[in-house]
Amino acid sequence: MSARTAPTRRRFLAGTSAALTLGAASACGSSNGRSADELTMWTFLDPAGPSGREKVLGALIESYTEETGIQVNVEVQQWDTMTQQFLAADVSSSAPDVMWLSLDQVATAVEQGALADLNALAFGDLPEAQLADLRDVYWTTMEQDDGSLYGVVHSRNYFGIMYRADLLAEVGADPADLNAWSDLLSVTKELTSPDDGRWGLGQAFGTSFADPQILSARILELQGSMFAADGSPQWSTDPGVSAMEFQAGFVTDSQVTSHDAVRLTSEDLYELFSAGQAAMINGASVRVPAMQEQIGAENVGFMHYPSGGGVDPAPGSLAGWSVGVWAGSEVAEQAADFVAFLSSPEADARWMLEGQQPPLYASTAADNADFLAAPENSFLATVLEGTQELGWLPPTSAPTVGWREALNGAVQKVLLEQGTAAEAMEAAEQEFGVGGHD
Repeated sequence: MSARTAPTRRRFLAGTSAALTLGAASACGSSNGRSADELTMWTFLDPAGPSGREKVLGALIESYTEETGIQVNVEVQQWDTMTQQFLAADVSSSAPDVMWLSLDQVATAVEQGALADLNALAFGDLPEAQLADLRDVYWTTMEQDDGSLYGVVHSRNYFGIMYRADLLAEVGADPADLNAWSDLLSVTKELTSPDDGRWGLGQAFGTSFADPQILSARILELQGSMFAADGSPQWSTDPGVSAMEFQAGFVTDSQVTSHDAVRLTSEDLYELFSAGQAAMINGASVRVPAMQEQIGAENVGFMHYPSGGGVDPAPGSLAGWSVGVWAGSEVAEQAADFVAFLSSPEADARWMLEGQQPPLYASTAADNADFLAAPENSFLATVLEGTQELGWLPPTSAPTVGWREALNGAVQKVLLEQGTAAEAMEAAEQEFGVGGHD
């Protein structure tokens, strides 16, 4: 196959590319031995998969190939090991052209010289008005001091409380009234029935497949951050110890969370939620569509974390995946064009409308207010509010990989009576060190 002349970067970025058609495509390939009209991409999304995000990715790849003649070969990877594999592949000069990286390892990839500057390759052509439309906490966090940009954050995620609307209705609870932690405790006590195998608040403190927990939200609520500028953790502070005692209290004092939480992973938690064994859970916004599919959109809700004062919500952790270009790619400019294509205004609308993903552009949300107002999509409005006003994004100026696992390990120590809250937090800091660990 010979490549046709590719559309210009400005054409993709400014949103004047041809209409994107529905479809799906996937292919496996290798970064070794491919022709110049091919790109290889690593991601955890299967473009032939059934989820909304996967379908959108498949359709965008198909449209890109129709536009340019460039074949995009997707090699689906395990999400929790993919970034580390990329760093190793960079060293052996066998990395993919386009890479989806965990945000907490972007700093490592930049320091290693594994990523190309997207501003130099593609995004420098972006009109100022469109740049302003993109400039949010994710964009500004990814920009380096020298103006370089090593990734665009997709598959954005926000952590809060996911709840079973049907179970809350059974006890006459209105989620809109759960503004303070005390409100949450009262309702989760009503919802807890161990004899029936149901817990009011499901949580997971396993150190594999670890998500940010209420502990993180409480630390942020009390002291505003969890890391110093150099990436060193700030957990054994008085607010950090208080937050740990608060976290453990859901199990030891109010007993609305099962002691089994010490061994559960986040994946276990969603299974319990789907089965009705956890009425409310510490959850990720990206998992809402899957839960809606399993138990009905009308039965799944998503809300901000409550707070001590009950006025403004506690901050939720933000997450996502940085889509970038391998610095060693022989087709880096074409790879950057593809990243720009995935990040165009038209693509952004599809990510939101068909994949139920938070948009990159503020205008995408503004132009689709009716979509966001629909009950099944209302969780996206919560995510957008959290991103713009409440959310906390771990710093990308220093590696922070492993912080979730370290804090979960600290919770385990307390619940298993292997140390006090202060001892557990100090041990977690020492284990984590500065800049995370592998």
